[in-house]
Amino acid sequence: MYYKPIQDKELMPNMLRDFTNNTDAITSQVSAFSQRFKVGAILRHCGAHKQKGIEVRKVFSYLCTLLFCGISMNRDQKTRKYGNMVKKDTCHRFLQSMKMDWNRFLSLLAKEIIDKDFRPICRNDCKGVQKPFFLVADDSSYCRNRSKKVELSAKNWDHALKRYYKGFRMLTLAWTDGVSVLPVSFCNMSTCDDTKVLRGSKGLTAKEKETFGFKIRKLAKQKMNDTLLDLLDVAAAANLQARYLLCDKWFANPVTIFAIRDKGYEVICMLKNSSTYYLYKGERRKLSQIFRMCAKEERLQRKLDRKAGNDDSKGRKFLFSAAISLINKDEKPNQESKIVFVRNRNKKSEYLAILCTDNSLSEDQIVEYYCSRWGIETMFHTCKSFLRLQKSTQSLDYSEIHASTAIVMFQYAMLSWLNRQNSDEIGFGELFYQLLEEVQDTALFHAIELVLTLFVETLASEYAMPPGKLNEAMNKFLKQLPERLKTCLDLAA
Repeated sequence: MYYKPIQDKELMPNMLRDFTNNTDAITSQVSAFSQRFKVGAILRHCGAHKQKGIEVRKVFSYLCTLLFCGISMNRDQKTRKYGNMVKKDTCHRFLQSMKMDWNRFLSLLAKEIIDKDFRPICRNDCKGVQKPFFLVADDSSYCRNRSKKVELSAKNWDHALKRYYKGFRMLTLAWTDGVSVLPVSFCNMSTCDDTKVLRGSKGLTAKEKETFGFKIRKLAKQKMNDTLLDLLDVAAAANLQARYLLCDKWFANPVTIFAIRDKGYEVICMLKNSSTYYLYKGERRKLSQIFRMCAKEERLQRKLDRKAGNDDSKGRKFLFSAAISLINKDEKPNQESKIVFVRNRNKKSEYLAILCTDNSLSEDQIVEYYCSRWGIETMFHTCKSFLRLQKSTQSLDYSEIHASTAIVMFQYAMLSWLNRQNSDEIGFGELFYQLLEEVQDTALFHAIELVLTLFVETLASEYAMPPGKLNEAMNKFLKQLPERLKTCLDLAA
């Protein structure tokens, strides 16, 4: 069964408007969320310790409140509307701290939310089969076009707008169950090419090179596929349960797929038509060659099915599939996989190819599971358009940029949780589909039998009718039913 995953894109703007119009609601919601999921304890566990003055928890809540209200720190320091006793220097020292592990903070927060509120929701369908959880990996642009001295800022290519920009590529790993999305870890990627870096990293002392701030700077200079593996280690350290990793075609090379599977995750990803070879029917072939061979075989099979009257191709969400093997570095086939070819809606003359390393899934399940990847695109849109991700800080320090991004991710996790608690009818989509599947699995004659049995028991208990009169009344009632219902009752008998 196919269904459109519930997206936060429609409900969150209204929620944010209510927040910005009511300052007390912001403060109370941030406080309630922090108390429920022990945000203060998680901050201390991740390296945010109070040295003197105001508590770390209050500084963090103050920064979250400012971002929700859309007010800069400088403006608030003049009006003192939200700041109370929090000074600007205190906030900057907190954001620039190199001892704070923000990725671990997000992963532990996601673990708390999942265990307390998301996991208790039934994840079994009507047949008792457990539905899987997913990790989703993707990157998005983080622009700082007007800044020339931002630490580790680089010249990057925007694949969507087809132009260069100054800034970072925000590689993000998120958790999803197909309904809600929670950020787990991220890294604002620079580039391996030093010639494209606008400003290098600042000089660090030997003591600072032992901190998490140095580690995240090191990750930013790696290749993106290598950094993705480190982000997966963060999710594994937090014990986040997920069976599949959903990713775009930028991560769909055999070396990365083998490395991801070694960490215990199955991969479902889009493939690009490149020079990568796959083993298909004993021969090394490119993706385009596999598509042409499968298309030819499918046309011949359809002709035979039409002659036999067994054509079931109508209504399918995919064109056809192919069983292949990925080729490892040693040029030996090592991993049996499945490629599902889907029609491109935007251009019907083209196709989309989805690879899955779990051969136990059907083609319909592979397409349905991959649709859950769209949630991270919605998260990027919400963070940039409504949470002012790229304008949350104008700092030149990489640690402060990383911390500000983490706070925006925290805000999105909070909104995702509130959206899950929302009483809007669209929020019960998962429950609706589970009940629908259960109703479909109940045969019509069985449903009629249950209704009649309940009717007879009610008459016998409420009106104390003798068995003889009950049987006589039921026989008269059954004789007046249509023939189709009589047939169903015969089956029930």
